[in-house]
Amino acid sequence: MSHLGRWTVTVGVAAVVFGVCLWAARSVSFDWMPDAEADRWVVATAFATVMATVAATAFGWWAGREQPAPSLPSRERTVSQRATASGRGLSVQIGGSQYTSHAPLRASAGSDPGQVEQEAEVSDDASVTQIGDDQHKGPGDDGQQPRQ
Repeated sequence: MSHLGRWTVTVGVAAVVFGVCLWAARSVSFDWMPDAEADRWVVATAFATVMATVAATAFGWWAGREQPAPSLPSRERTVSQRATASGRGLSVQIGGSQYTSHAPLRASAGSDPGQVEQEAEVSDDASVTQIGDDQHKGPGDDGQQPRQ
């Protein structure tokens, strides 16, 4: 919840508590209340003010707490790929999106990876393909490498 929203809730709660306590003190008859009407209003108002202050203090503590600032997403992506393949294994890793068209659409400007870290261990007749960004395929390209 925003800072302004929390203070709005605090003020609203204090107003409701004041109104409810003022109504309760005026509608319920206590033996210790004064007999004069003006004096009864003074006591009821003082009681409602004290209770609203208590509520406002509690909610004010909540509203005044520091909230961590929302972190903005980094415009720089980090791509880290590690692969191990052996025998006749095949590993394909793509760090972005995989499009199938002549003119791929970029999701947003600045979506290129800022840091690319790729590591591969290959043995025997295995194959590892690592692409740190988007992969664009044309029609008829099945992405398979011919085996020799």
